[in-house]
Amino acid sequence: HTSHDVCHHPDCQELNGKSPLHLCESCDSRCHLDESDSMHFDRHLRFDIQPQGSILARNVSTRSCPPRTSPPSDLDEDEEGSTERGSVGDPQHLNNCMKSSKGKKPRRRHTDDPRKECFSLKFDLNIDIDTEIVPAVKKKTLREVLGPVFERKGIELSRVDLFLDQSNTPLSLHFEAYRFGGHYLKVKARPGDELKVEQSVKDLRSLSLPNMKPSVGGSVYILTPGSERAEHGSLPRRESVDVLARRRKNMTEFLGDANIPSPDTLAILGGPLPGGAPGGSLPGVAAGPDNWKNRATNRISVFFGAGSGKEVDRVELLHTKLQAYTQFGLPKVPFQLAFHQDSWEEEEEEPNLTLEESWRQLLEDPESLSRRQFQQQEAIWELFQTEASYIKKLRVITDLFLCGLLNLQDNSLLVEVEPPRLFSNIHDIVRLHSTLWVQVMLPVLEKARSTQSLIDPVDLQQGFSTFASRFQPYIRYCMEEESCMEYMRSLPRDNELFKIYVTWAETNKECNRLKLADMLAKPHQRLTKYPLLLKTILKKTDDQTSRDALNNMVACVESFINSVDSQMRQKQEQQNLATISARVESYEAVEGASEEVERALKEFNRIDLTAPMIDTSPEAIRQLHLEGALRMKEGKDSRMDVYCFLFTDLLLITKPVKRLEKVKVIRQPLLLQNVVCRELKDTGSFVLVYLNEFKSAVAAYSFQANSTTQGKSWTDAICKVQNQLQRLRSEEARRQKACLKKRLVEDQEEDEDSCNSTASSPQFRHKDQSNRPQQHKKLTLAHLYRIRTTLVLNSTLTAS
Repeated sequence: HTSHDVCHHPDCQELNGKSPLHLCESCDSRCHLDESDSMHFDRHLRFDIQPQGSILARNVSTRSCPPRTSPPSDLDEDEEGSTERGSVGDPQHLNNCMKSSKGKKPRRRHTDDPRKECFSLKFDLNIDIDTEIVPAVKKKTLREVLGPVFERKGIELSRVDLFLDQSNTPLSLHFEAYRFGGHYLKVKARPGDELKVEQSVKDLRSLSLPNMKPSVGGSVYILTPGSERAEHGSLPRRESVDVLARRRKNMTEFLGDANIPSPDTLAILGGPLPGGAPGGSLPGVAAGPDNWKNRATNRISVFFGAGSGKEVDRVELLHTKLQAYTQFGLPKVPFQLAFHQDSWEEEEEEPNLTLEESWRQLLEDPESLSRRQFQQQEAIWELFQTEASYIKKLRVITDLFLCGLLNLQDNSLLVEVEPPRLFSNIHDIVRLHSTLWVQVMLPVLEKARSTQSLIDPVDLQQGFSTFASRFQPYIRYCMEEESCMEYMRSLPRDNELFKIYVTWAETNKECNRLKLADMLAKPHQRLTKYPLLLKTILKKTDDQTSRDALNNMVACVESFINSVDSQMRQKQEQQNLATISARVESYEAVEGASEEVERALKEFNRIDLTAPMIDTSPEAIRQLHLEGALRMKEGKDSRMDVYCFLFTDLLLITKPVKRLEKVKVIRQPLLLQNVVCRELKDTGSFVLVYLNEFKSAVAAYSFQANSTTQGKSWTDAICKVQNQLQRLRSEEARRQKACLKKRLVEDQEEDEDSCNSTASSPQFRHKDQSNRPQQHKKLTLAHLYRIRTTLVLNSTLTAS
């Protein structure tokens, strides 16, 4: 008969030749009638382990028992046949237990499934911490497995050592966790860190109650309060149920009903309660190997969770991480995770943003200033104050939102979020403002502090006259701002973890009740505020030198902002054009007479609206000026409903596709420089005559609008766009002419420099004199060729 429990009581050892006695549950309940005895049976294997040095303590296995997948072993047969071969009160039955304990060692069931291996984690500290049963996962280090456990308890891994069983040699955190399955790991504070470890645990406990949210499949990390089980293990079944009921009543107001298991739930998890049926089964449940397998399966599924519990575990892990960040602060981002800089770049020091409460503290006698000087210093001080405050807000984005996200991704959380898509080049923005503060604004401030004089706005010219070169990162940030905002708004809809993280970050006091969207909009708002601040200083300044400097600064800042706005408009126009181009489903302006002709046309039956416009600047973007439905008459009898698009350089005649928001091109695109528009007598009618390169008519299209007003709007719009196109073509012609002249001058200067250097060289002087006629002839021909090319180009541009 194989035993379930081990007893070290003196009386029992006497029966077994002064050795520990292996007892089954029946013999244990017969031999230990004292209710105060610490031995009990509570549906799990329990051992009364000896103190330090016990051989049994080093060999006890805490590996979990998986559901049996093979035929029952001889061990199970012995268990099943024990009740048949003897009764509880039979002396022969007790002798069988003793013989079995001597002759056969208890079998240790284990599995190669890494999800069902575990080890015990004991805390040998000055503060009471419950033992943890931790999964011994394959291909994961002790640091990865124990990290969440230690963070949940407020213990830093760097302040403690781990020891295997009774060993005195610390374990490396890089060991694989799986090899420690079935063992005890003891946690001890490192010498000198005992008080710090104890204090950190106490601080975490006082911060808040543990996060005990209901889990669908159970948490990966199991808390086993052995003291509570020992307290009620020796009670009869009815009394233990009453104790659990009273505990449920007291804790329901804190944890809720879903978090407190009922006695029925505990019974379903497997194993008998004390005082149950002799066979270890619940009333109404038959004993046997099948019932044992069901209990083991239920117990393992609760301990290690099912597939549906993975997302719940990730949420719990995220809450644990965020709670640790709240208490201990965010760790610095490793170089390999920082997408904004390379590993060889040195970390920049944070600028000193400390300011006096008022600019008056910089002066020895501020009351002697005139009213205009007072107002000027107030305006300058606003520039300094808002700049320092803005840099702090940027640091909140990088040091809280971005740093927190990268640290969570280092722990395999929120890895699907792309930081560059969310924050763009925010680190470049922080760097440029830190540089501006250190190189420009702080020296001006230090000068005023040391001399106790007024802040001179002329000293700011060094930074703001180079505004365009310094603030180049703003071009990318402003161009990507809209897409970053859209990405940020889409994440919480599909990602619950990101929503939890952003909510946690936004509740930080450094955010000052601002949302992440508000923080990401700050750079664009700050850029547009610089001209207003500088103009306010200019209004309060009387000195002409200072006014000239301020005017120059305002011009530089506004020029850069206008260029950014222009690029943003171009990008918006490109997006609009791409959207319209996507509406064009097909190009059917030309039909083939046969299949062979159709195959030949297939390559050319297309139109690209995003292609550059002819004879205009490459930076000019085709824009949509007007669109609408018209009725077109082609010839004498042909009439059809069409949908027309008026672009900067062409008119597109299309026909809507049924049941779709797309169109197909049914006539060739009409270039506006070759179109002649005339109004007709009929109300709302006009005609478009299309000319070729020889100014000969090749087609005529009559259009009928729904009203006179609509017809007038189309004719006016066509004439207005034609004039705009002519201006664009003329500007491009002048630009090309100026570039050509500049290139000719540069080439001529290079030729003259080459001639002078050759003539001044002594060793080539004789050779130069002999070849001078031929060289002069070559230079003359080159110049004549360039002059001829210039004249041809000028005539071409003038004709266009």
